[in-house]
Amino acid sequence: MGAWYQVQLDEFLEVSVDSIIGDLARMAGDRNLPTNRETLQSWRNTVEELRKSSKVWCDHVPKAFGWTMLLEYEVPRRSRRIDAVLIAHDLVILMEFKDGSARYDRDARWQAEQYALDIRDFHSASRDKRIAPFLVATASEISLPIPEYSERGLVLPLACVNFDGLTSGVLKAFSDLANLADPPIDSKEWDQSPYRPTPWIVEAAREIFNQNDIREIQLAGSQNLDRTVEAVLELANYCKENNRHGIAFITGAPGSGKTLAGLQVVHSAGLLNDNKEASGVFLSGNRPLVEVICGALALDAEARQSRGVTVPQMRRIAETFVQHAYKFRNFYTIGDGNIPQENVILFDEAQRAWDANQVRRKTKLDPARSEPELFLDIMGRAKGWSVIIAVVGSGQEINTGEAGLGEWGHAIANSDIDWMVRASPQVVSENVDIPGGPLLQTGETIDGLVEDPRLHLNMNLRSPRAEVLNQWVDAVIDLRLSDARKLFESIGDFPIILTRDLEAARKWLKDKTDEDHRCGLVANASARRLRAWGLDTKALQTDASWADWFLKPKGDIRSSYQLEVPATNFDCQGLELDWVGMCWGNDMTVNLEMDNWITKKLTGTTWRQAKGDNRKFMLNSYRVLLTRARKGMVIWVPSPDGSDHTMDPIGLDRTAALLADVGVPRLTD
Repeated sequence: MGAWYQVQLDEFLEVSVDSIIGDLARMAGDRNLPTNRETLQSWRNTVEELRKSSKVWCDHVPKAFGWTMLLEYEVPRRSRRIDAVLIAHDLVILMEFKDGSARYDRDARWQAEQYALDIRDFHSASRDKRIAPFLVATASEISLPIPEYSERGLVLPLACVNFDGLTSGVLKAFSDLANLADPPIDSKEWDQSPYRPTPWIVEAAREIFNQNDIREIQLAGSQNLDRTVEAVLELANYCKENNRHGIAFITGAPGSGKTLAGLQVVHSAGLLNDNKEASGVFLSGNRPLVEVICGALALDAEARQSRGVTVPQMRRIAETFVQHAYKFRNFYTIGDGNIPQENVILFDEAQRAWDANQVRRKTKLDPARSEPELFLDIMGRAKGWSVIIAVVGSGQEINTGEAGLGEWGHAIANSDIDWMVRASPQVVSENVDIPGGPLLQTGETIDGLVEDPRLHLNMNLRSPRAEVLNQWVDAVIDLRLSDARKLFESIGDFPIILTRDLEAARKWLKDKTDEDHRCGLVANASARRLRAWGLDTKALQTDASWADWFLKPKGDIRSSYQLEVPATNFDCQGLELDWVGMCWGNDMTVNLEMDNWITKKLTGTTWRQAKGDNRKFMLNSYRVLLTRARKGMVIWVPSPDGSDHTMDPIGLDRTAALLADVGVPRLTD
């Protein structure tokens, strides 16, 4: 990977243009990429103009002869190329050319800005370096004013220029920002530097299934993901060596990497069984999540096998990696299973495990026991040793029958087995803000419980651009409007836009999405009257088509790219998209004073107030929907005309006004 052509400016000024074009054409041929006359002429125009600019740079800055020009920089693990990169001492200058264009189009600006942000966030050698992006419209008669570079932020404002403006703009950026006391960037190291975009859960599962270490592909600034993995591995290895049974409780905000850490442990090379296979399995009660991961693994496995291997066969292989929690539970509780083959299980969203009443309703077990009791019993039977990794989320409870963490504590305290318990400090009873309630109720104790701060993940791994997003969403849902306004100012490079026009929202998403990024619509399951705009909130559940929606490519009518079928809170929990169109329903609108949410459920043709747990689940559902995006989000609030009594234009108007009041800008062309 890396650049197709790399050269220092002193050599760049001497080598022939034909030689450079020939090298670029050969690189394209090696990748089976076509090169037509237009492409070759565009390269020629660009190289000739860059040589003119380079001579000016070298005339004004003697050390510029040692700067490095990289052409057609191929972004690793992405199907994209940056037209040119100039390494100017300690500056990274990115150049995107629009050959023959006289305009600085919005889409072109967006593309250039995204390149700069992605290089900042994911390119290891660019971390802490200043990055100056330039959009060059080669046929433009004028350049827009060069931004003032007084702020020493890592990504500078985009400069929109013609070639003359590029020449002067680079000199200005270097004069204003270069620190000659700092060592120069090694251009060869920069070119080959790892590019590590944070994987979404399906990408991470693919990597681990293929026996790659997730810690090598995740964002290097993830703070303590590696320490969390090490903490759980310590427990697992101790249990393995000493024939003990253990349980670890991992906590963190949505997107912090809890599940990634657990997946890495479950499939760690140090815990392979005698057949060199993983000793553990990922368990989730979230059927869409399991279906999407299994579908992705099956397709990957099929692609690596010889002809004649079917997707169902590969799916069975994938299901040794990830399973529905209820299938595992039933097999070892009411099925033929006795001694589990797995020594390690990851129980995702452990606070959502079923209580005894829900188990009775769903399984007819008598006497019924809660899921925590059943899983402790099952893994207590494992041969020699076992470890349960209990991943604990926050604000994600969206359904009935969820037991909370207290049931795990009660089950451990009353178990016949001496469990080694390692817990994030976030779950102990002294904590006033515990996801899923405290692990221990008043008067309960667990012998040998050890708090381990490494088991709490404290950074948003889902999107480094959205560090403050979860806090902002919490403030909006809690109607702490002053806090929400202040937090929105800190969201920074994570765009959130408001519109009342569904087609405008779709266009915004399409403009932002390329072949490397996924977009889709999301909506609350109880927002039933979105059907008036053609959005069926039951479609994915009815068809069980989650894998198609999340995995099929652009152009496939079943995929999320079509922006026709929304994923609901039940469809997308635990999953994510790069760009999200969040469709607000009139099942939850704000009151006149903007100090209370009006929550409703549709029965027949009548909306009835949602109270108690139903209200809590609805608030949490909107919390989930507003945190599904990795790169940005458009919020569409419908604007009904009032002719349909099942739609509330006044409530939706107030909700749109609230979002605008807390900082969300209106979408404009």
